[in-house]
Amino acid sequence: MLVLPCAIVRIIRTANIHYLPPLDVTEKSLKDKDRQYVTALGRGLQILRCFTRATPALGTAEIARLTGIPQPTVWRLCHTLMVDGYLVSSDRSDKLSPGIPVLSLGYAAIAGTPVAELARADMQAIADRYQGAVSLGMRDGARMVYLQRCQGSSIVLRDLTVGSSVPLSSSVTGWAYVAGLSERKREELFRELQDAEEQNWPELLPKIRHALEGYKHNGYIVNKGSLHEQINAVAVPILSLDGATLLSLSSGGISQLFDDAKLAEIGRELKQLAAKLAPALRAV
Repeated sequence: MLVLPCAIVRIIRTANIHYLPPLDVTEKSLKDKDRQYVTALGRGLQILRCFTRATPALGTAEIARLTGIPQPTVWRLCHTLMVDGYLVSSDRSDKLSPGIPVLSLGYAAIAGTPVAELARADMQAIADRYQGAVSLGMRDGARMVYLQRCQGSSIVLRDLTVGSSVPLSSSVTGWAYVAGLSERKREELFRELQDAEEQNWPELLPKIRHALEGYKHNGYIVNKGSLHEQINAVAVPILSLDGATLLSLSSGGISQLFDDAKLAEIGRELKQLAAKLAPALRAV
């Protein structure tokens, strides 16, 4: 299953800024045993993931806290990233910011996913018709990153755009991704999310399982207020014909307008669009 590597330049919603957890025990153990895995490179990419729209500049102490990497190691890695232009120092502080090469990588990642552009017209039509937002997302660790985002109303989370990310465990985009997994891979993901969410997981898991039951009957996932208390949303998975790539297609709007009947209507449209887009995922 393809998982988006590092979404190098993210534009994420301030209210959803999360501490970047150190690798869980299972993931760290697997990487320690992988003789092809380059730890220094992995740590350098982990540092780049700390920079967001809300935290565009960080000091090395902050980076060490966010990543769990020892500060002397952070200093050396940041120096290397600065030499190569991926980080630049601020003129008026001791903080660092992403350089232009990082921006280029971010655009290349999105441009390398042609299905996002292919889906745009149909997504915008749905967004306009129902006065909500329609998003196409791909997994990035414990979050879902938007590859495409179309807005039909200025009311709905205008600050989420292409490159933004939302939690996999509480967003309809994430739940649809879960729905598209095999039972074995789904349970593996639940174990990962349990480590990432910790105290929130006992409350989230029953909600996800309940939504999955609805998916079995309707073919779409419904999420009411889990990501934002005033937003109801519906989503479907999009699985490539070879089963190698899994995306999520979602739509959300204010709860007063997005009632059960409208969610069902949009859900059926999203299913049709997902079937249309699935053959194109061979190019992702």
